[in-house]
Amino acid sequence: MSVDNYVVVRTDDPELCPRYTARVIQGVKVGPSPDWLRSTLEKVGIRSISNVVDVTNFVMLEIGQPLHAFDYHLIAKGASGKPTIVVRRAGDGEKFTTLDGQERTLNRDMLLISDETKGIALAGVMGGQNTEINNDTKDVLIESAYFQSTNIRRTSKLLGLRSESSYRFERGADINIAEWASRRAAQLILETAGGALVPGVVDAHPKPAEPKKVSLRFAKTDALLGIHVAADQQVKFLASLGLTETSRTPETASFEVPTFRVDIKREVDLIEEVVRLYGVDKVPSTPPRGAIGSHPYDAVHDELADARRILSGLGLNEAQGQTLISDSTARLTTPAEGLVALANPLSNDMNVLRPSLLPGLLDTLRHNLTRKNGELALFEVGRVFLMQNGQVKEERRVAFALTGLRNQTFWSGLERDAKFDVFDLKGLLEEFLEQFGLRGIAYSRRAESTPLLLESAAVQLGKLPLGDLGQLLPTLAKKYDLRDPVLLAELNLDLLLAKRNTEKSFKSLPAFPSIRRDIAMLVPEATTHEAVTSIVRQTKPANLENVELFDVFRGKNVPEGQKSMAYALTYHSPEKTLKDEEVNAAHEKLVEQFKLKLQATIR
Repeated sequence: MSVDNYVVVRTDDPELCPRYTARVIQGVKVGPSPDWLRSTLEKVGIRSISNVVDVTNFVMLEIGQPLHAFDYHLIAKGASGKPTIVVRRAGDGEKFTTLDGQERTLNRDMLLISDETKGIALAGVMGGQNTEINNDTKDVLIESAYFQSTNIRRTSKLLGLRSESSYRFERGADINIAEWASRRAAQLILETAGGALVPGVVDAHPKPAEPKKVSLRFAKTDALLGIHVAADQQVKFLASLGLTETSRTPETASFEVPTFRVDIKREVDLIEEVVRLYGVDKVPSTPPRGAIGSHPYDAVHDELADARRILSGLGLNEAQGQTLISDSTARLTTPAEGLVALANPLSNDMNVLRPSLLPGLLDTLRHNLTRKNGELALFEVGRVFLMQNGQVKEERRVAFALTGLRNQTFWSGLERDAKFDVFDLKGLLEEFLEQFGLRGIAYSRRAESTPLLLESAAVQLGKLPLGDLGQLLPTLAKKYDLRDPVLLAELNLDLLLAKRNTEKSFKSLPAFPSIRRDIAMLVPEATTHEAVTSIVRQTKPANLENVELFDVFRGKNVPEGQKSMAYALTYHSPEKTLKDEEVNAAHEKLVEQFKLKLQATIR
């Protein structure tokens, strides 16, 4: 009796399963796999419960065609009285238990191998427990099919189920090898497990595949490879791969691609095969044709990246604010006539272009604080927009915002509860500007508060204003739900980029000792450290290397309205050892300037 008397196969969806082949073997002896087969499979990490399943895995590794073996007697019979295989789409929400013991919920996009009553395999992915080969199996049905690769991949991804079978079907199998693969599997089962092959095969092949035809332009090969490969040689290479030449002209050739070459779909695939056989090593290396792309902004981008790198290294996190803000918020930093308003704003909260980065940073601080993140050190690099003389002026700026604890909370330490203050902000700016390549920065304190800042100072490079720093008004801090002092600063980044000096110089270690002179003086309360250093710069004492303020004192023995400032002045010559007479002369000259210009009294 032929296999037609043993099994019926019906494909309800030829688009997803163009071919389904089934064979039956009776009287197999399920037992340990032969040594040669077991050792071969173990090399690739595949172990199965029986030699029947081992054989199907072996054939898959041997020729790349996945197969599946069912226990013939566990397949339900149809109206014909014979076990019936139905290839169909799963129902939405249909449950199916795979060989790994997991119950899976399917949908209509998944292809299911079933009998007349139940699903028995997830097509191309994994078989079901209800028809699994076991030690009592005597008769086996071998499945060898071709499934649409996109459907198998979709099913595998949705279920999170990967298998050796799905791996191969996802990448495309050969539709014409299905029947031969089933014969190969039957041969090996008969050799290893015994039994009798039922004559014939059920081959449901409702949609035979036509061999693809792909054309090759010989000149295109030369253009892509950059070398000349003779037309006859190109044809010879492709013919050696099993491609059949169907037509030929002096410029082109057409080839019929065998179904096992699922990777050849376009002309460029043919060219890839030509260069592979010609020898990739024979294709010379040449520089890219055309100009290498460049743009004047490239240098600016690198400088901005350098600024971000320095600030991140100083412990700040970068924020990104909105370009559109409300006019009421914008007026905190800029008068109404300096704002750039939108003609048709979408909202009152976004009706002007930002004239400053600081309002956006305040919003970021509030956003973090309401989410229990109160220790913040932020910076932002961005563009602002101002109206000047009827024209819109656009410039880059960098802004800073500090609030909360100076250091992360720890169980001990003298400053574990210390909060950010203006000196943290000033030190941060000085370190950033130093690393960025700007030196000689000065600060000019403002006597009055501004609409935004309680205490503030202008940051200058010589007489050139760079920006401002200061502490946020407590009333505004309360409005933004900020509990701790907030320190803010904003600098004109375009000016920083224009004035920075990135040249590095090397200074050897000192070969001669330095001399230190300390000076303590009583000065008016309004005298600033900047005023003292300004006099030092104007006087230019010989060999003065460093000026350091180490004490400020108010109290006993200091008259009302005055304070004591103590400085350490270091004198050093890179050429010789200084004598006391030389240092004293320079030092006395500086002291006289302090007395004259600061009304200082030396203590």
